Amino acid sequence: MSKNAMWLTLIFAAAIVGALMGPSLASVLAPEALLILSVLLIGGVVIFCFWALSSNKGGAKADTAATADARTMQAPAGKARIYVVRRGFVAALQGMDVTLDGVAKGQIKSGQMLMADVAPGMHHLHIATAKAKLAHPAEFDIDVGPGGVVVIGAMIEMGALKGSIKLERLDAAKAREDVHATKLILWETPSA
Repeated sequence: MSKNAMWLTLIFAAAIVGALMGPSLASVLAPEALLILSVLLIGGVVIFCFWALSSNKGGAKADTAATADARTMQAPAGKARIYVVRRGFVAALQGMDVTLDGVAKGQIKSGQMLMADVAPGMHHLHIATAKAKLAHPAEFDIDVGPGGVVVIGAMIEMGALKGSIKLERLDAAKAREDVHATKLILWETPSA
């Protein structure tokens, strides 16, 4: 069982236990205490969500011509092309800060991708959540030849107290599907 499935199962079990214990807890506490407890709980969840999303940046979306070029999945002559795509629902609104070769910097959320045309050779990706305390960062080394196209899938896997970013090199079919299903976001700091 994957970590995501395990945590979804635990959340579901906690909801059932809460539904069963809720009426007995309501009969023990006074209505005023229950109201205060509910407001504190909901307020805490809202404050956590604002805190978790406070480091997100709104990346500029690419125009239709750049998006069409990205979806061809063909590198320009003498170059190679690297994509970082993100899909899925786990922490979908949490921004992922992507750094390519220590120079190019950008941020994506679920349903978005970054693309870079680079010189053939070794390249290094470093990816962390916008709020570093929420997930362990990940690194990935990519060796790509002239005319090569590499698509890296990025996702967050839930943990007990802190998630982890997982990166994988996608096969051709999955890569094409993900590139066509996501929106191209421009780099905040482009590669040299």
